[in-house]
Formats: sequence, C-alpha cells, structure tokens
Amino acid sequence: MKRAPTTFALVLALVALALLLALGLTSALSLRAGLRAVGDTYGRLVAATAAAADDLSVQDDPESARALAALERAGVRFSRGAPPPPTVRVAPMLRGVGRAVGRLLGDPSRVVVTQVPESQIWIRSARDPGRWIVLHAASYRGQVIRSSLLTTLLAGLIALVAAAVAARLLTRPLERLADGAGALLAGDPLREQLRGSPREVRRLAGAIRAAGEKLRGASRERELMLAGISHDLRTPLARLRLALELGDADDPQRRDAMLADLRELDGALEQCLAFVRDGRDEAPRETDLATLAGQLLALRRNPDDWRFDAPEHLSATVRPGLLRRALGNLMDNAERYGAPPFAVTLGRDAEGAFVRVADSGPGVPAELLGRLGHPFLRGDPARGGGGTGLGLSIVMRAAELHGGRLQLRNREPHGFEATLRLAGHAASS
Repeated sequence: MKRAPTTFALVLALVALALLLALGLTSALSLRAGLRAVGDTYGRLVAATAAAADDLSVQDDPESARALAALERAGVRFSRGAPPPPTVRVAPMLRGVGRAVGRLLGDPSRVVVTQVPESQIWIRSARDPGRWIVLHAASYRGQVIRSSLLTTLLAGLIALVAAAVAARLLTRPLERLADGAGALLAGDPLREQLRGSPREVRRLAGAIRAAGEKLRGASRERELMLAGISHDLRTPLARLRLALELGDADDPQRRDAMLADLRELDGALEQCLAFVRDGRDEAPRETDLATLAGQLLALRRNPDDWRFDAPEHLSATVRPGLLRRALGNLMDNAERYGAPPFAVTLGRDAEGAFVRVADSGPGVPAELLGRLGHPFLRGDPARGGGGTGLGLSIVMRAAELHGGRLQLRNREPHGFEATLRLAGHAASS
C-alpha cells in the first residue's frame, strides 16, 4: 500500500510552492522594470556618445582628434558601409536601448540593432547620411544567467527554510493533538499541551473530547443496561423455575401467574431493545398526532379512565414509530405510578407541537424529580409499581431526536404531568 504523505510534507510543499511562485512573479516584475530603467539610462549614454562622435568627426583640431581616438578605443567607430540587417530576436535589454536611442534622436529609422556577428548599435550620422556611427554593445548574457541562477538558488533556499518553519508552526499543534488524542478521549483537558494552538485545533480537540464523553456515556449505559437486565430478569425467572419445580403448570391460577411473568420478561426485553435502537434509523414523515394519540388511547385496558383533549388534526413531521413508543411509555407510567383520572392533551404553541400526559397520583418527591429520565431509575419509592426504568429515558431520547425536550413536574394539589415537546412546524385544524 502506498504510504500517504505527512501533513508536514504537504504543508511544506504548499508553502514552498507559494513562496517560489511569489518570488518568481516578483523577480519577473522587477526584471521588467530593471530592463526598462537600464534601457533608458544606457540609451541616453549611447545617444550622447553618438552625437558627440558625430560632432567631433567634423572638427579639425588636436583635441577633437584625441577625443575621437579615445572613443575608438572604447568601441566607437565610423563606417561608410551599410549596416547588417536588423536581428529579429534581440536581447530585451539591447532592444530597449535601441528604442530609447531612436526616441531620443527623434528618428527611430536612424538606429539599427544587431547581434550578428556581435552585439552592435548602428546610428546614421546626422551630418553625413552616408556615414554610420557604430557602437559595440557589451554582452552581459553570461553574467545575467549566472546571476539569475544564483539569485534563484538563494531565493529557493530561503523559501524552503521559510516553508519548513511555517509548516512546523502549523503542524506542531496537530502533532501534539495526535499525541494527546487518547487522553482527550479519556476526558483529560490537555490545556498545557494545546496552549498557543490555533482556534481550529482547539475546536478539533473539543470535538474529540465531546466524542469521548459520548463514548464513555454509551459504555456506561451499556454496563447499566446489562446490570439492569440481569436484575429485572432474575426475579421472574426465579419464580418461573420455582413454579415449574413445584408443578404449578396444572393450576390455572398459578399458570396465569407464570404467563404474567413471561409477559414481564418480554416487556423488559422489548424496552431494552427500544432503548438500544433509539429510533434513529426511522425516517421522519408527516403524521397526524391526534390520530396517533387516539389510537393509543383506544388500546388502553381502561380507556374510560382517560380524558382526551386535542384539535381535530395536528400534523407534524415526526418518526411515528418512535413517537408511538414514547407516548405509550408516558401512558404506561401514568397508569403504573399514578391514579385516575388520566388526561392526554395535544396542542401547539410558540415552541411547536406538544403532547401532555397527566395523572392524579401522589406525584414524585422533589429530590427525585430532577433525576427522572436516567436509565434504570425508577420512581417506585414514591409511586409504587414495576417497570424497567427505561420508559422515560426512551421518551427523552425521542424528544431530543425531534429537536424538542421532555418537561416533568408535579401538579397541584396532587398528580404528575409529563409534556413531550416537538420542535418544528405543526399544522392544526
């Protein structure tokens, strides 16, 4: 399997490439401006030299002769022959010099630039059109190439060093985060290790820590569920084993008790499976909450104990299977822990649709009210009854998956009320 590049190598390559491109663009722009400046400056010197040589050539005195001799030694000469054809491809600097000389002399046709066989600038004499002033143009091509290569090499080294420093500064926090990922998942804050890290790295650390907290919470829930299942199943299984050993299967009354134990076992397993699955795999769809609640009330053992207060229709986008189980759990809790009359109320307010289930029982002790909804926590000490302690946990998960919440409170003067709120749009009629 091909080994993937490290983040440091990727960042180093990207920063180095960016710096090299920036340096290349800067060098190109600087070279263009430098060539223009050199062309103008050297062009002025060439034009002045040609004008001086043209004037000195008509003078007949020793000083002028000595000046002409000095110019000839510097590479300036006169020619009666025609200049060679202009070179098509001329070095940029020499081409700039030729343009500058033509502009300064006021007649570009008097200037011919050639590089064959050597770099020369031919300027027609203003005093004698049949005579040309020839100036030898020194070639700096080799020096320019060497200088450019050296500059590029130095710039590349500087860019690599700068890129390495930048890459190290950018990837070092990620390396520290990778080293401390296990500790973050375990719940340690790693404040010292992440000190001075960029905001994105700190956000990533927070996400890892939150994921670790969820994993630990899920692990605790699994452990608690296994412990709760083993506890809830042990008693009915023991009663069934004892009944079978005593031969109670032939007694109709005792057989009914055995069937009740089996129903209790089935209900406990069903609640545990519902808690584990949590309904996330069910697709939301438009559902009439009034119809759903009415169907559940019709299935109660004593439907006359219930009062139903709802609009004719109350539609919302929900997970109907999960919501049906959640409302069923609220109704089961009301019958198991409370006392009739019971009430189911559906409505809509500024927060969205809601379903409220109330009973007329003794309520819940204040110290227990804030803990209701924790897995396997029962209200038995205050309200009596059985159950697995998962009913309200399932309801709270259903509320969270629908973007809502579960509100629990004691009623005055007595009774208990659970309100399942569903965020989002709901239409009633």
